[in-house]
Amino acid sequence: MAKPSPKKQKQPNAAKLALRDLDRLVLLDGVFEDEAGQAFQKLLKWMDKKEDADEGLQRYGKLWRLLMESQSPRESAGNLFQDHFLERLLEDPNVFHQRAETLPFEKLPESLTMVYKAELEILLSILKTDWETVVCEQIKNPFEVIPAFHPVPAPLPVDGFSLAKTRRKLKERLLHGKATNLAQEIAHHFHQEGFGDFGRYRAFRWEVSHSGEGRLQGIDNVDPIQLKNLLGYDEARKALLENIEGFVAGKGGNNVLIYGERGTGKSSTVKALLNHYHDTGLRLVEVLASHLNEYHDILRHLKGRKEKFVLFVDDLSFEENETSYKGLKALLEGTIEATPPNVILIATSNRRHLIREFFDDRAGAIQKEGEIHGADTIEEKLSLSDRFGLVVSFYSPNQDIYLQIVENWAKVEGLKLPAEELRRRALQWALYNNGRSGRTARQFINDLKGKL
Repeated sequence: MAKPSPKKQKQPNAAKLALRDLDRLVLLDGVFEDEAGQAFQKLLKWMDKKEDADEGLQRYGKLWRLLMESQSPRESAGNLFQDHFLERLLEDPNVFHQRAETLPFEKLPESLTMVYKAELEILLSILKTDWETVVCEQIKNPFEVIPAFHPVPAPLPVDGFSLAKTRRKLKERLLHGKATNLAQEIAHHFHQEGFGDFGRYRAFRWEVSHSGEGRLQGIDNVDPIQLKNLLGYDEARKALLENIEGFVAGKGGNNVLIYGERGTGKSSTVKALLNHYHDTGLRLVEVLASHLNEYHDILRHLKGRKEKFVLFVDDLSFEENETSYKGLKALLEGTIEATPPNVILIATSNRRHLIREFFDDRAGAIQKEGEIHGADTIEEKLSLSDRFGLVVSFYSPNQDIYLQIVENWAKVEGLKLPAEELRRRALQWALYNNGRSGRTARQFINDLKGKL
């Protein structure tokens, strides 16, 4: 008599496997802990228990809505579901990601690497599962249409550094590459580009909330101005470039004051420095003059990092009775806590002496408001700009330089106009619009683009 064949064990379904695998995550357990991740887990539980179809449709719809709402202007990879959780993965502040930023992959602890590889394989397996099809099969209603996870095209931010493309390529490799090499690719990416906001942005703004708490806010759309587009002031820029090159090379750099007439390209030069040297680790943090007293908080975010940071204060000046200049003075001179070697300050100003001064300050300083040592106050005001290690002056260009700037911008913008007519119209524009300057030349080209 033949023995009965052993009963075939029922294989767990995709939802049950995913729930089990999610419970096993230790390093990457935070990836699915946002609102969309919680909605996905609730959907998995419905699929595992095969409950009422309407309930499943409701849970799927909520997940789809959350994914749609969370989509930001970025270069996406895969569908909505995949791109959302790939971004969550690359933003997850686990110990592997943080260590990879400071150590090469080969020097990471073997046990840490082993756990990360295993969990990354689990996570990618979940992301590669076609959950739309799984849900459709479970509902078993050919007349029920569920919304797809197709990403909706969104306007991309201007990215002069191709960071969005670099990140998208990494996400594509995670979806289609070999699992054995992916952990190393992620580690290499963080080691080269940085982790978190420092790996996503090259420029930041120091913002203060209504509660008084300050934070670094990454800037998506950095002005793409290039040094080659800025003509004139070659001698002044030479000293500035030498200072920055020494700074990014780790040899130290001076704090810089760029002063001169309005529209001469002071701010544009600083932004062009970022665009030129970002590949060597230069970063920029824009700070309002009124926030300089918070320099301790700002430096706390920057010290100890391998990047080199320029604190950029645009249009710096102080009114007569302001005291926030003391924060600038402390930043320039240092306090008992030294300024980190990876931070310098570059300020632009229309004034050589940064604090407004009146003749009364000199003529009647002793009697004014009963101040006995008025001369000391005057000296403190005048000496503030002297505390910058490098002072660069930008003055309005002469007619020849102004016309060179116009011709250069016309070439950059691809404007076709006879040279004599271009020069004639440029001079006429300068006569009626703020005089000759780099800003005036750019405004003239913008106006000309609209008319041609």
